[in-house]
Amino acid sequence: MTRSMKWLGLLATTAIMVLLAFNIWREPARQTEAQHTYRATAIADGTTLYALYCATCHGAAGEGLNSYPALDQTFVRQQAIEVLYKLVARGHYGTDMVAFGLQDGGLLNRAQIENIITMIQHGSWETISEQVLAIGFNPSQSATNSDDFRTVYTAAEGNSIQTLEKGRGIFASVCAECHGPNGEGTADAPMLNSIYVQTMSADQLLSIINFGVSGTKMDTFRERFTLDEKAALIYLLQNWNGVAVAIAPSPTIDTSGVTVSGQVLFEKWCAPCHGVHGEGGSIAPQLNDVPPLSTEFIMTRVRTGKNAMPPFPLTDLPDPELMVLIAYAQSNIFGSSLPTLTEAELASAATLYQQQCAACHGLQGEGTAEQGPPLVKTPPLHANYISYFTRFGSANTPGIPANMVSDHDLQMIVAYLHSLGN
Repeated sequence: MTRSMKWLGLLATTAIMVLLAFNIWREPARQTEAQHTYRATAIADGTTLYALYCATCHGAAGEGLNSYPALDQTFVRQQAIEVLYKLVARGHYGTDMVAFGLQDGGLLNRAQIENIITMIQHGSWETISEQVLAIGFNPSQSATNSDDFRTVYTAAEGNSIQTLEKGRGIFASVCAECHGPNGEGTADAPMLNSIYVQTMSADQLLSIINFGVSGTKMDTFRERFTLDEKAALIYLLQNWNGVAVAIAPSPTIDTSGVTVSGQVLFEKWCAPCHGVHGEGGSIAPQLNDVPPLSTEFIMTRVRTGKNAMPPFPLTDLPDPELMVLIAYAQSNIFGSSLPTLTEAELASAATLYQQQCAACHGLQGEGTAEQGPPLVKTPPLHANYISYFTRFGSANTPGIPANMVSDHDLQMIVAYLHSLGN
């Protein structure tokens, strides 16, 4: 090795050491900058979500409105993230604070809730207030409380059948693509046919329609719908368990030309994953431990797929054949492993539920913000799912052994819950 090469190596080594030392010295500042950037993004997103879901009760500047508490308090900012997260996600039992977490029947995912918490703990309420108002939402003088909307909505309530029919038409043409034809939810958007949404106020629902939901595919529809259309849509969402389901359009497809039986079609297209008798398999759930699902729901799931289930196009499974397949599944597969209760047994099962489950899961299986999640859903929960979590519990609840609730009683309770869903 020549002298010049030695000097070159020494200089290169020295340069690397200097650069490394500089990066080590710079690393804390770089991490701080990254944290500030992340926090600023979280606060901005949290502010938009706060305007939609929180400002109505807690005020644009966190000052608290009427009987609702202020959030602009040192006590609140100093709370542990876990405490605030649980409060937002699960709600506060005995108050108007409902659960906002997806796992508890709400509309916000974990990241969105964490962004709201970041805003509460690290945001400037003066700046937040300005941004909330800039977004166009003023809790005291907003579109959600406008006299015009209240007048239109009151009129809509007075003509329930026509309003529901109008709301269903709007939902089918605009909302069903993401939320499902009967509001059952899809991979793109949450369930709207739920107790949680039905108990939201018209003002809260109008805020979501007007301003969308940050971080999701829910865009703003403030200018797209008239006040009449918004009122009809909101009335539908609040009364989904009534006339709305009854007037949902049913497919009318001619199946007279189908020569193959529903059983053959089921065994060809469904049995490889769901089992010949709907007993389930390694990649697909049981079908025989849930009550028959609606034709519209099954058609949507077959055409769009979900998780490991691929979509089935018309070229493979034409609509007439799909209708024959569905008719067979509804008569022979769905619910085939579930007991059929008499009126007396159903009354006995209702008593068992009230004694064993209602305190945590609500009188009608609607769930409670503090204790237990909803048990009556669309689509319904699998019997085996309910039984499993009853026996083994979850991260937050203990299991219930058979000496407290027998297998027979548990089976009766599950049948009762399914009857509530129907």
